[in-house]
Amino acid sequence: MDISTNRKKSYQDLIYWLIPCWLVIFIIMTIHYSLNIAKDKQYSLHNEQVIVELIEKLLNDSFNSMTSDVLMLSYTAKQLTLNDNSFLPLTNYFVELSKNDDNYEQIRFIDMQGYERIRINNIGNRIYSVDSQNLQNKSKRYYFQKTMQLSQGNVYISPMDLNIEAGQIQQPLNPTIRIGVPVFNAQDEKIGAIILNYKGRKLINRLLHISPNFIEHLYILNAEGVAIIQPVKAVPPQPATPNTLSDVTQEFQFNTSKELSTELLALMSRQHQGQLLFQDNYITFTQAFSNRSSRWTIVSVFPQERFNLARSAFTEQFMLLYITLTLVISFFVCLFRYHRQQTNILRKQQAYDKQFRLTLENIQYIAVSINNDGIITFCNDFFLNLVGYQKHQVIGKRWVDTFIPQKLQQQAAEALKQALIQELDQTKIETVVQTNAGEVVLVSWSSTYSQAHGKQLATATFIGEDITEHKMEQDQLQRLSHAVEQSHNSVMITEISGEIIYVNPVFCELTGYQKQEVIGITPKFLQSGEMPEVGYDSLWQTIKRGDEWRGEFHNKKKNGDLFWERARISPVKDSAGNALYFVAVKQDITKEKQLAREMQEQEALHAKQDKLAAVGKVVNMIAHDLRNPLSSIKMALQIYARKEQDELFDISLEQVRYMEAILEDLLSYSRPEQFKPEWLDLNKLVELVVNSQRRFAKEKDVAIEFSYPHNLPTVYADPIKLRQALQNLIVNALQAAETSEQACPLVTVTTNILLTDSNSMILIDITNNGKSIDPCMVSKVFEPFYTTKAKGTGLGLAIVQKIIESHKGNVRLKPINPIGTLAQIQLPLSSHNSEPISPNKEVVNEYV
Repeated sequence: MDISTNRKKSYQDLIYWLIPCWLVIFIIMTIHYSLNIAKDKQYSLHNEQVIVELIEKLLNDSFNSMTSDVLMLSYTAKQLTLNDNSFLPLTNYFVELSKNDDNYEQIRFIDMQGYERIRINNIGNRIYSVDSQNLQNKSKRYYFQKTMQLSQGNVYISPMDLNIEAGQIQQPLNPTIRIGVPVFNAQDEKIGAIILNYKGRKLINRLLHISPNFIEHLYILNAEGVAIIQPVKAVPPQPATPNTLSDVTQEFQFNTSKELSTELLALMSRQHQGQLLFQDNYITFTQAFSNRSSRWTIVSVFPQERFNLARSAFTEQFMLLYITLTLVISFFVCLFRYHRQQTNILRKQQAYDKQFRLTLENIQYIAVSINNDGIITFCNDFFLNLVGYQKHQVIGKRWVDTFIPQKLQQQAAEALKQALIQELDQTKIETVVQTNAGEVVLVSWSSTYSQAHGKQLATATFIGEDITEHKMEQDQLQRLSHAVEQSHNSVMITEISGEIIYVNPVFCELTGYQKQEVIGITPKFLQSGEMPEVGYDSLWQTIKRGDEWRGEFHNKKKNGDLFWERARISPVKDSAGNALYFVAVKQDITKEKQLAREMQEQEALHAKQDKLAAVGKVVNMIAHDLRNPLSSIKMALQIYARKEQDELFDISLEQVRYMEAILEDLLSYSRPEQFKPEWLDLNKLVELVVNSQRRFAKEKDVAIEFSYPHNLPTVYADPIKLRQALQNLIVNALQAAETSEQACPLVTVTTNILLTDSNSMILIDITNNGKSIDPCMVSKVFEPFYTTKAKGTGLGLAIVQKIIESHKGNVRLKPINPIGTLAQIQLPLSSHNSEPISPNKEVVNEYV
């Protein structure tokens, strides 16, 4: 039996003995723990209730005292006749009260308009009257407004809040309760209010004196506000200020911004006092009443987490005792089990050894046992057939001397010695074994260590298999893999179902995908969508038949770029002719395709240029031959037209002028361009062309507008040629605007600058609100001799394109939805810019 299995079973058996013992100890500890926690909980909650009742009594006494003091002051003020010159007696009375009772930080008399008439301060046991220059207007303060609303004999007690001086919260924190009472004169007319600032710190100190650590939070609230008081362990003294003492320490935290939930307030409103569990906190509350003021509520919050202190105390006090008890009982159980198992282990080991030897004899693997001295104690027939020895020639021999080549004996002896010393089971140890015929075979071993019993030495049993042929196949595959890895072509191997199982580095470099991203998925992610599905179906049918497929792919990289590949996909078959997987070897031919396309475009361009050159020669010859006769005819018609007023002469002259315009267009298009560029203010040139066409626009009943940005950069261009192109486009726009169904046909000319990542362009937009151009015609209208008009040569836009392209710019037409057409000229700012924006590219950059 395997030692680890036997050990595991022994541990399981031991656990079966230990678990009942541990369970009994755990039950006893749980009962003890529950009783202890319940007792602590009962004590803590009772203590909370007692302390809250003491606080209630303290608040009732304090409120009664405050009420008595303020009513007494109100009565005294009523007996005195108060006016601007008679506040001195009341001031002296306030001072005497402050000397006798230091609970009030301020005693004030405030008139009906909210102005302080008297203010006695008691700060740091220093009692003084504030002079009239420092008295303030308190008409906006809530406590004054609340007090002035009271009838005679009633007292206002504010919630406990923080005292604010000069717009700042007083530091250290100075909680204050303000007691207010209206003052009436002898005629029972209200003449002002007396406000006492009760020192909340003294009240809080009394609360802390009742129990320094009584609660986590104390809420003292009435209908107007809430004060939250929380004791702190120790806080360093605050720095001295004019209104504070330097040795005052902050023994509590105070907050008035937090509010109790409405749900909790609703629960507490149902009874005068009580204790309830709310959101993981025990709430203890009671209500304090003042005879002449509103109801106050004292709320203490005791978190359930505080019971963790009792749990921690139980752990510190009793856990060591229970752990010690558990360890002692476990020790005796383990000792008993150890002695009981030793006998069973020895008996079972003998039976196991016998069965193990029998098993090794029958397995179809090499089996050899070697003791600590390196002597062979056992080998099976499978091993003997491999090495060509008889059993008596092997048993009792040293392993290293008999089966290890002489050159490797020292190294093998050290390795075997270390393996026997470490006494560890090992797997897949590869060593060479020399047969009786002198051949060397490679064997992969797994070792199992057996401990010594009695006089027998410990042994290590090695079970292995001959991997000589397998190793040679691996080496061959390794060389093949290395060749594929270093190939300059992209290589992909897929399963029969199409899932990728291998790609080489060239594939990753070409497509941008990492190997782990593509393994296990089909190559569909490379498809650009340009090859029809029929083509892919034909590919799969070819390779599944066992034939090789050759062709080209237009695929897509990870970043979205398209590229061309020439591919050969072949199935790899087994000895029975069945396909095992598919191998695709692909070559990047993107540059080759690009070069072929460029050559094709150059050939088409040259053919077009040759054709236009031939046409130009013919046109030039015809134009020159016709110009002189037309001039003579025009002159004769003009002479006769002066002598006789005949409509036929006017029509003939108009036709002659039309033919001259055609000849001028033909000559302009066919003659070589002779440019005289200069730096131009484009806005002035465009404005000049627009103004020259206003008469023509008026005749067409079309409005024409021109807008431009100031400080537009100058451009390097031929003003005559550029003016010719602009005039042609504006005339076309005016003619197109005639077809407008709008109430006001309009042509708009604008200039602007376009900034891009690669260059900067000047834009000239000529827009009309006539009938939109057919999108299919936007490129054809620039072809020579193509026209959509009944009258015209079709050379106007061709001449415009020729002029703009000679300036290394672009011109394009674009329909505007729902009506109108845009003609846009793009001119580079630099005269050396040779890469203008494509005429088919949408302008998406923002204008400056």
